[in-house]
Amino acid sequence: MRRAIILFTRVPIPGETKTRLMPFLSGEDCAALHRELIRNASLACQGTDADVLVYYALPESERMPCKGSDQEEVMGNFMKLVKDVKGFYPQKGKDLGERMAQAFAETFALGYERVLLTGTDIPRITADIFRQSFRELESCDAVINPTEDGGYYLIGLKRAREDIWDVPHYGTNTVFEDTLYRLERAGRVRVGLTLRDIDTKEDLMAWYGADRCIRCGTCTRNCYFLEKYGINLKEFSEYPELAYSCFLCGRCKAVCPKDIDGARIAVLMRQMRSDRDSYKSLLWEKSPYKFANYRKGRKKSVLFPGCNFTAFYPKTTKYLERIMAEHGIGTVFDCCGKPVYELGLRGDAENSLERAASRLKEQGVEELIVLCPNCYHFLKDRLGIPIVTIYQKLRELGGGQTVKKDRIPIYYPCPDRDNKEMFREICRYLEGETTEPFGDVQCCGLGGCAGVKEPELSREMAESAKKYSDELYTYCASCISNFRRKGMEGAYHILPMILGIEERVPLGIQPFMNRVRRRFL
Repeated sequence: MRRAIILFTRVPIPGETKTRLMPFLSGEDCAALHRELIRNASLACQGTDADVLVYYALPESERMPCKGSDQEEVMGNFMKLVKDVKGFYPQKGKDLGERMAQAFAETFALGYERVLLTGTDIPRITADIFRQSFRELESCDAVINPTEDGGYYLIGLKRAREDIWDVPHYGTNTVFEDTLYRLERAGRVRVGLTLRDIDTKEDLMAWYGADRCIRCGTCTRNCYFLEKYGINLKEFSEYPELAYSCFLCGRCKAVCPKDIDGARIAVLMRQMRSDRDSYKSLLWEKSPYKFANYRKGRKKSVLFPGCNFTAFYPKTTKYLERIMAEHGIGTVFDCCGKPVYELGLRGDAENSLERAASRLKEQGVEELIVLCPNCYHFLKDRLGIPIVTIYQKLRELGGGQTVKKDRIPIYYPCPDRDNKEMFREICRYLEGETTEPFGDVQCCGLGGCAGVKEPELSREMAESAKKYSDELYTYCASCISNFRRKGMEGAYHILPMILGIEERVPLGIQPFMNRVRRRFL
């Protein structure tokens, strides 16, 4: 049975899309938000066993902000947002109802027997919603899923219909009820999950989760960044220009009684911004990663050292590469994509992940061994193959030595701080009193690349660790590098100690050159 999903959308052009969010967001930011929503809807279509057809609307010709080659570029960029598309078609008709009716008629004429039509303004749309809607169509004539504002974001049919589109006023809070009434007169209907679309500032706040804020001030008291600007998470969400000042450390969520995630708010705000000039060198290197090397990766199990461990611990990396090879394990050098994702370039990060997944599959890789907590937590649900830590693998191979010290003051990297998944594997190699004196150290100062915008806060965070202990042991190369830069000579990475390797962390240009060399080895 042939099934199709119609994505019904405008082409995201600044000043012509999401205009109800202006002036809270600029025209450019509104278009960036719309692009993310389209990309999200496209990703939700994957794995639904349905073809995707895009029906798009451009502004009226007299208002079209670009012509000729410029318009071709706009359309080209738009088409890149949606993956695995059967076709792009212009919407036809005087009003929304007529345009949807025409899209259904054309799609059924192509031979499809079950068709869903959905908008692209729903950030919480998922593949499960599409799959459930197709299942409902097996036992009823239509499905319709409402939005909180009285409209609907999905409608599914088994045949073209002319009798359900004559709704008095599209864009009002009675559209769902009016359409449901017409559907029920003609057959059996199932009503699906109610979701919220993004049209207004209030919708945006609800998507962020900031509307739950009770203004208790706990987040402000526990975050250098929020304290500096005298704001809480609700107020932070109203200042998108501060998106790159957040360190994405997760401290606010850990203390918030309403479980509001400031890091999530920051990343979502970053996705709709275009002011990334301060990160040009980082993006040049990592989007896509310039020094990727898969030549030694044709094995079932491969080591993935990441970019920063390779940069700061080249001697340890080389040793690990050798002992893994002795056990038939390969090595690949690449960046996990997290820095690019966290700068708001979700599409670029996903493209890099797809390239990496494709190369690993081509080389027959069935297991990835990671060293970095950032790589581990970012990749473990994204590559489609098992991700294990180097500490798990060393125990499996019978390698590594116990680190014996009277006192081992542990600093937990931000991504592993809550669940300590990686640290639980490390514990097996530690013998001595493990202490946790760094609970008040918010971040090493490198989180979320915020140090570019907030250099003083970054310095304060790193230097604050020295107040609690003259030694620090952790398992993130980035953390170690920044603690060392800020004068904490007693900061040590646990992995080289487990391997019995002494290695001094290089600073300056040397870490970059170490990454470059891996491209040619």
